[in-house]
Amino acid sequence: MSLGEFLYNEIRRQPNRSTGIFFMSAGMNSSLNKGIHFLGRYLILTVFILLCATLFAFAAGVALPFSPLVVQVLAGGFIGGITNKIAIRMLFEKNWYLPGSGVLLKQQREIIESLATTVEDHLINREMLQEELRKLLAPMKIGKVEQILNQVIEEFRDDVLAYLKAEKTRSEITLTLRTRLGFLGKFLNVTRIKEYEEMAATIVAEMEKRISDFRVSRQMLAKTIQRIGTLEDFLFKPKNELLLKHYNSDKSVAELLLQKINIRKMVVDKLSEYEPEQVRDIIEDNIRTHLLWLEVFGVFLGMLFSAAVTLMQDLLPG
Repeated sequence: MSLGEFLYNEIRRQPNRSTGIFFMSAGMNSSLNKGIHFLGRYLILTVFILLCATLFAFAAGVALPFSPLVVQVLAGGFIGGITNKIAIRMLFEKNWYLPGSGVLLKQQREIIESLATTVEDHLINREMLQEELRKLLAPMKIGKVEQILNQVIEEFRDDVLAYLKAEKTRSEITLTLRTRLGFLGKFLNVTRIKEYEEMAATIVAEMEKRISDFRVSRQMLAKTIQRIGTLEDFLFKPKNELLLKHYNSDKSVAELLLQKINIRKMVVDKLSEYEPEQVRDIIEDNIRTHLLWLEVFGVFLGMLFSAAVTLMQDLLPG
């Protein structure tokens, strides 16, 4: 299990009432989205069919109650819906017969810059990342830190042991002994008191034992905290000794790290890798439901205005 998976599972184990509310809300939104998709797909066509049927009946001399009003309302709804639909399509598709269409394809760079600015200003910025990091560290007690660190050690322990046991590693240690021990090493090797290979095997065996037995204890963490403070202090306290010594900076570790993260540039660079059509599709996929709602809204608004205008004409004198 990776450290990321371990942290994720730990978070999931925590009882969180807001999580339940979130998923319940997501289910409600899913049902609403399905309804909007159904209306957006069929409402304009239904209004058009009803309008055609009403006009055909009117032309055939079939008497229908409130025929003029019904025709006006249906015509207003169809015009409102179809004009909204065409306007939305003009954003995403470029057609020669629609002047000004294909805005998202033409303005790709400007859109990417705008998205990057929005992400940095309102969604992901250094202050937000620092606050989220504080929230993550706040509930961490010494026992939890001990558990996480040992989890990391366990994850890499087998890899380190496999590296030590490799023939290449033993050969490198033997070569280092030949180089560094000088006359004493040659004397021990020639007299067979301790050959280089035997010394290398002893070193590897001792390192294997130490690595296999190594665990982070609470006593070790307590001593570390006494020296450098808590993990939160180490990350967020300004004038950190290590940074002052090695980087000549009185900022906190978190501030120094986060200031090197250029979120806006990251978003721009990533989105710039996409073709204009791909950027368009990403935007369309994320706001599809809202676009369908605009089409539905256009139908109902057109009906409302048409009905209001018709009633006003009937009520006005002359």
